[in-house]
Amino acid sequence: MGCGPADCCCWITCVELQQSIADSPYGYPGWRDVPYVGEPQGAGLDEDVVGRFGARLAARLLDTGVLVAAIFLASLLADYAGDVFLALVFVAVVGGYEPALTSVYGATLGKRLCGLRVVRSGDGRGPGFGRALWRWVCVLIGCAVPVLWIVNLLRCAWGPYRQCLHDKAAGTVVCRAEH
Repeated sequence: MGCGPADCCCWITCVELQQSIADSPYGYPGWRDVPYVGEPQGAGLDEDVVGRFGARLAARLLDTGVLVAAIFLASLLADYAGDVFLALVFVAVVGGYEPALTSVYGATLGKRLCGLRVVRSGDGRGPGFGRALWRWVCVLIGCAVPVLWIVNLLRCAWGPYRQCLHDKAAGTVVCRAEH
């Protein structure tokens, strides 16, 4: 007996029986390589590559200083240009400083001075603008909610790969720049 649409009423079942499980179209590619829960997943990131807590804190303080200085200068110029200018500069600086520099250079000014860079956690490439923007939005949300800010600091100090909540949400890791 053949196995085709005319030979039986359940042709799909005949085709499925002829296929090996490895070639199953119902899974996704590499489905056998997915580790079980709790199974070690390889070496991962080396602890020497991940950015240290002190360097990350110093970088955040430097970046905050850059933002405050830019807003202060804009407020001085607002006397001449008006409040609309101040609002535009505020939005541009606060909304664009970190995402733009992180997507182009992999680091802000503070991170570069502290020897850090932001990479994707999966492949080590640069985060790109969308991921960097989402990371920054999560930073701003974390700053607005005090409990999240504290949890963020604790995760950065002791969490896996020292990922803050915004790193976890964006799928990024902060690494030392020399690695």
